[in-house]
Amino acid sequence: MRRCLPLLAAAGILATACGPASPAASDRRLRVVATTTQVGAAAGVVGGNDIALTVLLKTGADAHEFEMTPTAAAAIERSDVILESGAGLERWLQSALQTIGGADRVRDMSAGVALRAPDDPGKADEIDPHYWLTAPNAIHLVKNVRDALSAARPKLAAAFATRAAAYVARLQAADEKIRTLMAEIPEARRGIVTNHDALGYFVAEYGLRFVGSIFPSLDVSAEPNPAQLAALADTIRKAGVTGIFSESAVNPKLAQAIAQETGAHVVIEPLYTDSLGPAGSGADTLDGMLLHDAQVIHDALIGGA
Repeated sequence: MRRCLPLLAAAGILATACGPASPAASDRRLRVVATTTQVGAAAGVVGGNDIALTVLLKTGADAHEFEMTPTAAAAIERSDVILESGAGLERWLQSALQTIGGADRVRDMSAGVALRAPDDPGKADEIDPHYWLTAPNAIHLVKNVRDALSAARPKLAAAFATRAAAYVARLQAADEKIRTLMAEIPEARRGIVTNHDALGYFVAEYGLRFVGSIFPSLDVSAEPNPAQLAALADTIRKAGVTGIFSESAVNPKLAQAIAQETGAHVVIEPLYTDSLGPAGSGADTLDGMLLHDAQVIHDALIGGA
């Protein structure tokens, strides 16, 4: 008998990571692997009960790094389609596929998105993979999921399209709310400091100003050196930033140290960047995550945090 372990609940859809045994012959649902919680949330809603979904990354995990497990490898091996976030995020997947196989089943959910480079001019050749952190880009992701599932199961295309349209409508409503919230923030208070350089798309889309990040990179694989931290502290003081935003998937220890040195403080409620929030948090859907982050930023900057 096949045994399955719960992995992610998003918008009422239960995703599972299953053991290596083959699915029951009677279960002819489309077997879908999604790499990240963001892609998994979209796939769970758009696919509904027509798919058997495995989400590789757990809630709260760092999306930049993932260690392949036998369970994950088995899910990839028996999948019909693999939905990756793309934009260079899942280098670990490309490495795993060389052994497991299945590269032909991978679909890139960043396809067609206007990708950006980090704000650091010295890293202009890099690609920022955090594109899902705007409503327009999240809508693009949902549509890419719809198209990938429809191509794999053409007979279900209408059902996938209906569910995708409902999700898009929620994201459009979220986008309007976010723009309203950001418009209420005075221009002088729109500077933002985060744990790592993850909010570039959000900042550019919604009219904020990036001041700096504790980890001066798109991930947190390498800690900043003392000179970089000193330079950031000086920038924070000069910019008059009084609040540093923490992130759910990043250790706040360095942010707390910088806050203590500069007289700023770490905003207690974390932003969700590399991962959606846990089930029931309100940030466990794409629109919920974006609204949560926008509200936290709004409240902190409006209050002069």
